[in-house]
Amino acid sequence: MANKKNKKKKPTKQTKHVVKKKYTEEEKARLANYHKRSEWKPVKFKNIDSDSGEPTIALKDPDDPLCEVKMLEALGTPDSALQSHLLDQVIQTFKGTVSTDGADNDKVVQACNNALSVLNGIQPQDEVEGLLAVQMIGVHNVAMQAMNRAMLGGQTSHGKQANIDQATKMLRTFIAQIEVLKKYRAKGQQKMMVGQVNVNEGGRAIVGTVNQRRITTKSL
Repeated sequence: MANKKNKKKKPTKQTKHVVKKKYTEEEKARLANYHKRSEWKPVKFKNIDSDSGEPTIALKDPDDPLCEVKMLEALGTPDSALQSHLLDQVIQTFKGTVSTDGADNDKVVQACNNALSVLNGIQPQDEVEGLLAVQMIGVHNVAMQAMNRAMLGGQTSHGKQANIDQATKMLRTFIAQIEVLKKYRAKGQQKMMVGQVNVNEGGRAIVGTVNQRRITTKSL
């Protein structure tokens, strides 16, 4: 009988996900940023069969306790009717969602989820920003569709140039919208530059820009 003690165990191969990796500080920061961004999960929709037999769009996770909060954060308004109105407007700017034959529910759901992902990243703070965010998505979609048409073969040089011109106008509008959003968000920040400040010994003086979110101080 062979001696079992003399048998050598075959070395097990470690899979890549088991091997411990030492991350650099830069990689750790990137991973932390990824996980932080991943926590802000937008609302998702799906297709369901209604009682009437017609396909209907509904929330993918209706039991999510933060659903109303997420919709507010994505569209800048707590008004559910306005939320639906804005979503309906932005969905129609996605290619293939609406045609003369009616709406394609699969494409509508995909467009709705894509739009909410973008809006979740923009995070409009009020109704004005919500309107602007929806417009930005629409302008981007029109620009991309025009660029796509410009790449099609078999068209005249005039037709190609017309599509390029339209895309260029939309891209310039998009850049202008970003600047408008930045300026509008800065509306509540009161800026005060301090030239000369007299303080008692051991005191503290406010130096630099003062706004609602941050106060920079420096001990003198």
